[in-house]
Amino acid sequence: MKRWFCGFSSSNNSELKKLPQPQDGQILWEGANPFWACGNWAKQQIMTLFEGSVSLAIVGTCLEPYESLVELFHNAIRSKDYSRLMRLPGSYNLIVQDENDTYIFTDVAGLRSVFYTEYDSGIVYSSLGMPLKELINSEVDTVWISTFLMGVTIPSLLQNRSPYCDVKSVPPGCYLQITSGKPKCKRYWNPPQKYSSFSEATENLRQQLLTAIEGRVSLYGNISSDLSGGFDSTSLALIAAKNLAKKGQKLHTVTMKTVSAIETEDIKWAEHAASLYNNISPVMVETANLPAEYSDLDKIPLTDAPSPSMMAIGQISYLMNIVKSTKSQLHMNGSGGDEVLGSSLSYVADLLKSLQIKKFLQHSYGWSRVSLCSPLNIISNACKLSLVSYRQWLLQQTRKLTTGKLLSKSLINESWKDIMGWDVVPQVANWHTKETIDLVAKELQQWRKVAKPFAKPCGQHESTSVIYASGMLAKVVQQLADSCDANLEFPFFDSLVIEACLSAKPEERKTPFTYKRLLSKALQDDLPNSIFIRNTKGEYTRDEFSGRKEHFAAIEELLQSSILVEMGLIDIKDLNAAMQQIRMGFDTVCASFNQTLAVEIWLQRLMNAGNNFWIKGNLS
Repeated sequence: MKRWFCGFSSSNNSELKKLPQPQDGQILWEGANPFWACGNWAKQQIMTLFEGSVSLAIVGTCLEPYESLVELFHNAIRSKDYSRLMRLPGSYNLIVQDENDTYIFTDVAGLRSVFYTEYDSGIVYSSLGMPLKELINSEVDTVWISTFLMGVTIPSLLQNRSPYCDVKSVPPGCYLQITSGKPKCKRYWNPPQKYSSFSEATENLRQQLLTAIEGRVSLYGNISSDLSGGFDSTSLALIAAKNLAKKGQKLHTVTMKTVSAIETEDIKWAEHAASLYNNISPVMVETANLPAEYSDLDKIPLTDAPSPSMMAIGQISYLMNIVKSTKSQLHMNGSGGDEVLGSSLSYVADLLKSLQIKKFLQHSYGWSRVSLCSPLNIISNACKLSLVSYRQWLLQQTRKLTTGKLLSKSLINESWKDIMGWDVVPQVANWHTKETIDLVAKELQQWRKVAKPFAKPCGQHESTSVIYASGMLAKVVQQLADSCDANLEFPFFDSLVIEACLSAKPEERKTPFTYKRLLSKALQDDLPNSIFIRNTKGEYTRDEFSGRKEHFAAIEELLQSSILVEMGLIDIKDLNAAMQQIRMGFDTVCASFNQTLAVEIWLQRLMNAGNNFWIKGNLS
């Protein structure tokens, strides 16, 4: 990775002499608990403040004006409450050294991650897990790999697991406090427990989105944006263009004209959006020039965790090279909009539980029409879910795993029973071994004993869980862009934007009657009315299918020597059988297959990694 940070905290000052120095590290403060920023960070991405024995660093994109930030810093010192400094616009980590206490904060979405491990009677923390793995020569965590294969990420995340043994992670919305060399994770953020009125929520979202985008324009100057034609990226691009027009500056946008984007009218809407402001300079990448999905699999760089988005490395690299050619200091992506602006469909069960019967029946019927299924199916599953607590639901999933009742998606179609729940249902594939299933069942069983929901309503809990899981995947895309030396950010994942959205009632964030109601209402007076007409969403499975077909031989070769097989987590015969189904055009197992392929590629990169994050020798 091109940019990361690390620090050391110990109760014994003599241990400092044993600490290796990070490669390409700039020390931001010295002493018994030193802190480094490593790599080619832009000057806007690192801010330091000092007062007496307190040292503070903000790493990332903080949009708070410097003068008010200084005042907030002084107030936080007096109150000994540094969490209030995480309620500023932007996306960043906060690191505070207060005498012998060290505080390291993650953001709400988990894009600004923190890892830590014990090292020579002290604690080393980092924004990346890989340097810590290298430092202590750690192995991969088989339990973490198993849960990721089945899409069950939240229990491991909240139990501080990382992909590496003996390297722990700090969950989103939490901070690590290290006192006298002893680490402890604490939560500083929870989703809103009381809802605002719809008008209050939309006005708050409007203010936070305008601040997130206009603040980035002001901070970085030359920025660029995706313009896929979807509502989310279009909103970001037009707000930025409108702001830049006041300064006489252009906004460079990038649109990838894939076959699916053309067929689903994304390109038509992207071209329309680009025509609305004269200062938009669009780059429309023709299909013939765009690398297919699954191309360049041998060029996927090592990231902190696997993600199916790695399959688009050819397109991501191509896009980032275009971004760099515009001399953009920051590229905005609309990912996160679906998760943040919407809500889990489990809110239907919450309507029933709160005895909002009329609204419950209206929404159940509405979703049945959207999903082309019987409303009785939705009503039945909502009734069952409304009677089940979070821990009871976890117990149900554990029992289904151990009894084999969670069938592969190759055997059944996705149903409302799979969609409606407290969290994501474990996705069992035919090629997962009994060992994999047992490891996940055991993890769920352990989590059930201590699990607490993020919010009492099932829908609000699952919405928060989905944001965390999506943020983890977006972080991988961010790291892929970073390997191309490009700065990629997702304004919809800014902490204050997330909180503004979650303050609206779930049934008002997402309804079967209005598309992206929250965003449309929030920006109705700021953007041209013509962009609010669209009520459909692009669908890209054809691009995935054609890319997989084109590069199937490379995929088969990559899986010939499978590390997952060696670990006993997948059965190669069953996987080969599933691959033949995929070759013939059956797509029911593709999601699980992409998850498996991503983990396999990541493991192979990890085993052959030549990264060297540390300078040999110790601090003098």
